[in-house]
Amino acid sequence: MTGTVSRRTAFVLAGVAGLVPQINPSPACAIDLATYAVSGRDLDIDPVDTSNWQELDSGVRFVVDKASEGNVERGITDVVSYYVPNPFVEVRYTAYVANTGKAFASSDAARRPYNFQAGVKDEVQDETGGIPDMKVGEKRRFVVPAELCFKRRVFGLTAPKDADVLIEVELLNLQPY
Repeated sequence: MTGTVSRRTAFVLAGVAGLVPQINPSPACAIDLATYAVSGRDLDIDPVDTSNWQELDSGVRFVVDKASEGNVERGITDVVSYYVPNPFVEVRYTAYVANTGKAFASSDAARRPYNFQAGVKDEVQDETGGIPDMKVGEKRRFVVPAELCFKRRVFGLTAPKDADVLIEVELLNLQPY
């Protein structure tokens, strides 16, 4: 057998090549964080009395609204911080200015959950008493003092200046490595 290709084989290969669509990689899809911003939506609440909530040494106060055993079917029954390396989580949330109850960010506004890698210390959701101490299916509310809001960001959005932040969070899913 020689290293040449017959005319018939070349024709068949060229024909097959013409049938295969050219695949152009699409650009990476970035999350549009602006879709999580609340504007003109009826998500505001009355200010909440947090004086009887648990308070941590950091000043974060929280209350567990709905406890959970985790996702028993998948065998994920530990808190988020148990999983190493840091897992990816999916949450439903709404963030408010604590003293006024005015909503400024929500997964309801985006009509989809918010996904991120837990344990990456760049937003208030990683504060003790927040996401790392939750189990799948759990709902919590926590108040983060203004001085603890790292870079004034809450789930990717800018938090109001000089204001404590009240966040209602439900942990929907956890993806351990």
